[in-house]
Amino acid sequence: MPTPAEVRAQLTDILVTVVECTPDQVRDDARLEDLGVDSLAAVEVADELGRRFGVHLEDATVDELVTVDDAVRAVVEHRPAGRRGRRGPAVAVTLGAEGRERAPGERSLAGRADALWRLAMWFVVAGLVIGGGLGFAGATVVRATGLGGVELPPISGPTAPATPSSSPSASPSPTPSATQEPEEKPTFSVESDRIAAGQRFTISGRFPSLGEGQLLQVQSRDPGADWEDFPVSLQTREGGRFQTQIYTSRPGEREFRVFHEDSNTASPSAKVTIG
Repeated sequence: MPTPAEVRAQLTDILVTVVECTPDQVRDDARLEDLGVDSLAAVEVADELGRRFGVHLEDATVDELVTVDDAVRAVVEHRPAGRRGRRGPAVAVTLGAEGRERAPGERSLAGRADALWRLAMWFVVAGLVIGGGLGFAGATVVRATGLGGVELPPISGPTAPATPSSSPSASPSPTPSATQEPEEKPTFSVESDRIAAGQRFTISGRFPSLGEGQLLQVQSRDPGADWEDFPVSLQTREGGRFQTQIYTSRPGEREFRVFHEDSNTASPSAKVTIG
């Protein structure tokens, strides 16, 4: 079983190496936290103490270490690790890369560097694996969608001569439907082409485009003269038909018709000889 003085001496050596404190700072009542020992350094210090004295400090014990005296008593009051079958005495001396012996504190620092190096290498390998997987997945998507086979046209090239467009052929005019009836034109007739002066005679006809009740004006003219309103008007009946009687006492040849003012449409005319 090591003595408190032996443990304190080794602990001082470990703390000077791990947290770079001075030996005179390592007093029994000194707080490990004030010396610069954080949770990671505490595990490292406890591990190094265990290797030097052949003991194993449990995690719960390490968490309860507050002062230097706590660490010394944890080793002095602990059973040797050989009785537990956990670890043997740390008597082996490791060699550094330059071939010299490493002190226990140096072995601890080297272990931390090796752990950091292995962690960095793990990140590198993981990055390569993830990047390779993403690249393979992207290539698969490109092949599946056919984007990789798209051929872009050249930036510049010979311009093909414009092909003259054929002139549009004239569309044939639609032929009238066989069932379409031609529009009927107005009709006009007189009872007789010769009438005695003062004798009444009948005029009649039809305006197919007009409905019932449309006003028509009777018009007359002498040979070579313009049409004038005759003092007679009438209204159309069903189907645009019209009929009335007129008379005149002035002898000679005269021409008669009817006129629809709203549509500016006139019927054919008929000549009558009066007298």
